[in-house]
Amino acid sequence: MAPRRRSDLYRLAVGLAATVVFGATWNHLAAGPPNFWLVASLALAGVLALRFPLHISLTVKVSVAASVSFAAALLLPVWQAAALVGCVLATDVVISAAKRIRLTGETPPLRTIGLSLLFNSGQGYLSVLAAGLVLGATGVPSRLELTPTDALVIVAAAAAMYGTNLLLVSTAEALATARNPITVAMHKQRMVLGQFASLYLIGAAAALAAAAFPWLLLLILMAAYLVYRSFQHRIQLKHESIRAMERMADEVDRRDPYTYQHSQRVAVYAHAIARKLGCSSSEIEVLELAAKVHDIGKIRIPDSILLKPGRLSSDERRVMETHPKLGVEILAQFSEYGKVVDLVLTHHERYDGAGYPNAAVGRRLLLIAQVIPVADSLDAMTTARAYRGARPWATAMEELRRGAGSQWNPLVVEAALAVLSQEEPAGFVPRASAVPAPA
Repeated sequence: MAPRRRSDLYRLAVGLAATVVFGATWNHLAAGPPNFWLVASLALAGVLALRFPLHISLTVKVSVAASVSFAAALLLPVWQAAALVGCVLATDVVISAAKRIRLTGETPPLRTIGLSLLFNSGQGYLSVLAAGLVLGATGVPSRLELTPTDALVIVAAAAAMYGTNLLLVSTAEALATARNPITVAMHKQRMVLGQFASLYLIGAAAALAAAAFPWLLLLILMAAYLVYRSFQHRIQLKHESIRAMERMADEVDRRDPYTYQHSQRVAVYAHAIARKLGCSSSEIEVLELAAKVHDIGKIRIPDSILLKPGRLSSDERRVMETHPKLGVEILAQFSEYGKVVDLVLTHHERYDGAGYPNAAVGRRLLLIAQVIPVADSLDAMTTARAYRGARPWATAMEELRRGAGSQWNPLVVEAALAVLSQEEPAGFVPRASAVPAPA
């Protein structure tokens, strides 16, 4: 069974499991009269919060709706809180689908919308249910007094809610990409644990205040907005640092008219190869980021070597071969590039260990670390140099076949041939068949 098919069946199972639990506990939901003002306020806050998520990366986002969900778990009976959050998440899916239809004019398959609605609302329902059961077992929601014992129970409830959500979502992603769910979960929690801890704290504070003064529930919106703005500023600074580094890498390419836009093309090739290999979205994101700056170390290579109109001497070659390490020295100063430095360092290592700068045996590296060497070599072969012309695309493909198992990982070469061998895919940055004008 294909990984995506397994993931879809799992998501369907989660949604159906939540639906079954909801139906089986309907009498508990209707047992007590709901506080309509409180429910309406939480629902409105949740829907609004979900419309403005923070994109920590291309594939991971955080919403201040986590504060609303945890406040609901503290303020409402467990079954009402879980049902409310499930409905809010389902509403968000419907709004997102309607927005996409309005902007693109294309209607997503109903199967896709239905599956997203079932899974998103189901995992939210089960996550809040986990927190509510922890709270209900101790009677905390009925009194919400900030005693040391209650504080520990609230922390345990937050952990239950966070852990359930993380496990359910990570498992879906892991099944879709044929990876270990624990590995995916650990990667995600390193990125979002701090943000979620802050949001749960805000939700708890708002719930404690609202228990005594219901109108203070509005504080959840104010406090969450301040956190949202703080996170937004940090993420903006991170993105600006990344863009600045990529512009610097582009300037390296511009120094040599023969390699103009080289890094951009390598990033496109690497993305296509990684998708064929079944890499996860987060891995592809890291790979593209590394590809865009893989040659940044050349900024410290003298023009007399970098721009030499001919083959390099042995001494010059040794200087040129330091550029991966020089690139790591530059990138290591920026925390945003902490996950890509290994890929930059090893982009000239070979599968058989005859590469540079460390003569590392490529087969011992992570699979994604063996993608850029293939993409980099492909672009190098198909672009002109001062001492040779560009090779035809078919010739470059044949060279990849010959080097599989010695210079490059055979699996990576196979993936490259599968997605790139026929012709240059539409949308790729054109290769230079002649020398482009320097910037």
